[in-house]
Amino acid sequence: MSDRLEDTVVGRLPRSVVALGILGFVAVLGVLGLVSIDRVVEPGPYVAALVLALASVAAVLLPWPHGRERPTAVAVVAAVVATGLLVVGVLPEERPGYALWYPSFVWVPLSGLALRGHPVLAMAGALLSAGTTVAWTHLTPGVGFLDALDRVVSPTAVVVVAIGVAVLVRQYAGEVDRARAEQLQAARLSAGARAAETERRTRLAQIEQLAAPVLVLLRDAGTVDDRLATECRLLEAALRDGIRGRHLVDAAVRETLWAARTRGVTVRLLDDSGADEAGGSPPPVADVARRCIVEVVEKLENGEVTARLSGPDDATVVVITPDAGDVALACGPALRAQDRPGRGVRVRAVSEAEDELVVTVRQEPPRTS
Repeated sequence: MSDRLEDTVVGRLPRSVVALGILGFVAVLGVLGLVSIDRVVEPGPYVAALVLALASVAAVLLPWPHGRERPTAVAVVAAVVATGLLVVGVLPEERPGYALWYPSFVWVPLSGLALRGHPVLAMAGALLSAGTTVAWTHLTPGVGFLDALDRVVSPTAVVVVAIGVAVLVRQYAGEVDRARAEQLQAARLSAGARAAETERRTRLAQIEQLAAPVLVLLRDAGTVDDRLATECRLLEAALRDGIRGRHLVDAAVRETLWAARTRGVTVRLLDDSGADEAGGSPPPVADVARRCIVEVVEKLENGEVTARLSGPDDATVVVITPDAGDVALACGPALRAQDRPGRGVRVRAVSEAEDELVVTVRQEPPRTS
């Protein structure tokens, strides 16, 4: 949150203007403090206070190490409090003039703390600094309580305003984040709706392309003969493929399965990959699995084929036919061509029984050297 507040409040202002304004104010106070050094009892602690004050300003202006934000903020507060203690410890027992410069200075680092997401520490620093000034005036003869209030009220008020700005910015940042999240969600829903509509139109076009010839035959035929009944069964099987084996079907597979079923081959496509979102991308192995289905089914004259996409990285084609050995020899070169270890795609054709051929397609994870 501190980085977000810093970016929102400070980052959108001209950095040069902010830096020049702060450095100019600090320089004026520093010069006044140095000019008044002859009024203090001992210059050493007084100079150390000036150094600490400048260091606290630099700390709130420079980037903080990641994970060290809270310790850095505590160090800034400690420097501000120590600055006040060092100064009042060497002031004369009379009106100090500009030698008591630190009350007008503390709002610079403490406001920076508030804007960087540490309002509690900033308020604590302001109260401790004001308390130091008030205690000094109470213990020093010739300096009135009203003079102390005059010195601490304005800087403390500036810190309070900075805290209020930080709270408002935090609320604004939260609203901006919520609005952005709602916008992204709306964009995702809109994209999903468009993808679903595109998918619906595509599937309707495919169904129309498949069903139209058969429906025309049904319309024109006086009776349903064996040939027309076969066409209807093939159409029903093709439509079922599109529903149950969604990512295993393309134009080549559809044409190949239609021809194979005409020859008497039984084919079942099962897509259990779970990648069924409308408009979603097919699993990685689906493309290779489709080519393997075409290569195997084209060689069959009979038998049964079950192709199953069991996951995004795993597909299996099981062929049961008396000619399993011949089919394995016939489609072996084409299947080996699909085996691409360099791309992580492995294709294996195993005939464990005389009437069974099993083709597995797997997407292996990339190898790390």
